[in-house]
Amino acid sequence: MTLWFLVHGCDTVSGGAVELSWKLRPASSSLEDKFVDCNSGKPLTGEVSDIVLHWVVNGDEGAQAWRCEFNHGVTGFDLEEGTAQLWVTPACVIGDAAPDTYIAPAIVERRVVRGETVSLGAVELVVAVSECRDPTDMSAQADRRPCICCGAGNACTPSPR
Repeated sequence: MTLWFLVHGCDTVSGGAVELSWKLRPASSSLEDKFVDCNSGKPLTGEVSDIVLHWVVNGDEGAQAWRCEFNHGVTGFDLEEGTAQLWVTPACVIGDAAPDTYIAPAIVERRVVRGETVSLGAVELVVAVSECRDPTDMSAQADRRPCICCGAGNACTPSPR
């Protein structure tokens, strides 16, 4: 047993980590819900399957995704030391969410130090879940935007007709 500790005692850490938590907030303040689930079930919406943390440190890009319903994620100590640009986006079952279906916080810069964790705290993503256009009849609702994760191959909750 002692030999194991001498050989494997501590793993070397090559970089820093990032920790964050998240919530989805509806874009419309007319909804009674202050937050919505990853699969809101609202008409013409699809499921937000993952939350993706993106980064650029010293010109090198990276990303890590977590299941949306986890509401929390921590990377390994994988980010290089240096100034990191960090941002978060939602992802749908099939691909990235369309940029016009959500509002994410602005890119932030944080100093990454080997062996330390950068905390982004609680991140709110504002998602379109009401008053959306039907992807099967876009001409009739040209003034409306699409809902989160609805269309482009993603299954949508049917519209009540």
